[in-house]
Amino acid sequence: MISQVFEYIDANLNRFLEKLQALCRQPSISAQGVGLEETAKLVRDFMEEVGLEARLIPIEGGPPIVYGEVRSKSSGKTLLLYNHYDVQPPEPLEEWRYPPFDAVIEDGRIIARGASDNKGNIVSRLMVIEAFLRTFGDVPCNIKFVVEGEEEIGSPHFHRFVEEHKGLLHADAAFWEFGGLDEKDRPVITLGLKGILYVELTARGAKVDLHSANAAIVESPVWRLVWALGTLKDPNENILVAGWYDGVRDFTPEELEAIRRMPFEEEAIKREYGISRFIQNLTGFELKRALIGRPTCNIAGIVSGYTGAGAKTVLPSYAKAKLDFRLVPDQDPERLVRLLKAHLEKLGFGDIQVKVLSSMRAARTPITAEIVQVAREAAQEVFQREAIINVSSAGSGPMYFFTDLLKIPTICIGCNHAFSNAHAPNENLRIDVFRDGSKWIANTIYKFARKT
Repeated sequence: MISQVFEYIDANLNRFLEKLQALCRQPSISAQGVGLEETAKLVRDFMEEVGLEARLIPIEGGPPIVYGEVRSKSSGKTLLLYNHYDVQPPEPLEEWRYPPFDAVIEDGRIIARGASDNKGNIVSRLMVIEAFLRTFGDVPCNIKFVVEGEEEIGSPHFHRFVEEHKGLLHADAAFWEFGGLDEKDRPVITLGLKGILYVELTARGAKVDLHSANAAIVESPVWRLVWALGTLKDPNENILVAGWYDGVRDFTPEELEAIRRMPFEEEAIKREYGISRFIQNLTGFELKRALIGRPTCNIAGIVSGYTGAGAKTVLPSYAKAKLDFRLVPDQDPERLVRLLKAHLEKLGFGDIQVKVLSSMRAARTPITAEIVQVAREAAQEVFQREAIINVSSAGSGPMYFFTDLLKIPTICIGCNHAFSNAHAPNENLRIDVFRDGSKWIANTIYKFARKT
């Protein structure tokens, strides 16, 4: 049966590439509020074209959720698919080889903002659903498909949607938005995501910028912010906020073994990033363990004063810094905000404003979950290579809503490839991975439905 589905994917690949180009040519930038309603309608229309019952679900304060489903005539099991139709801003525009929303095909790749993250995976999964329906008139199991429009800005309204639609979203297992091949084209099954706490710190001084001669008598908010930032982390990468690591979930023995076995192309990654070493000269198992399981404190940006050409002697009136803290199970971002404020207050920086911009708990699916084994078997058959188990991505997303609120084992598999420039200029999707990743999805669905 599954071979006929594979043949359908091969035969209809170009038609779905055209659908992907059409979707990529529709801008959908959540950070700027550009094109979200139009893109949601386009995704709904694509769902209906392939055979799902689809609708837009309005979200107060945000763009609509696209929801579609198709019932199986032969299985009572249900699989939930999650994706997002919003994309990152395309800037800097001058670094793109082609305009970011032209969706040009070059050297076996589609080059466009959203091609990899995340529109390629949306169209891939639609192609799989159509392949089953057109080949056999049925899907192996019930399919529920939910696509949101705010993932790239922290999914501020998705939590409420999940809480209000638990019955609608009930399923036996779920596929997250991304997944695919590593630097050597090995299939990777990712079992979780780190959480995130994104904050903005603001220090204020005089009511307006002053002549810098006043630095002798007027306190600088820039220095106050720098000093405050210096209290958050030591040179050994330890976060110094009291209680920050309390309750952090330990890795299981099975997870530690998976981390040891997981290949990590250190030299290739260093070349790609243009760096000579990793932090603290980490390598091997400890490097992988840090990437997957270490909470982080990162300064994402600092703004203050004059940064233009030449000199301007100014004492700035304010300074702002944006920080993102990556979290691991079972850190609670709401608790961590309280700890951060208490830390600043205790050290004399209580005047520094802490504004939460986004937050998300970490998520992790057990290695022992049935869907993990099914995806491994399916990958072996499609790629003729053993799948790699990645205990957690270093990135973040609202997977917690599935794994913890809905109690659904959730994995990341799909049609992404390494070095696709997601979030960067010249984002791209390899067409061969789009095809083979779709077959992986199809085979996993097929095997999942037949598993007793």
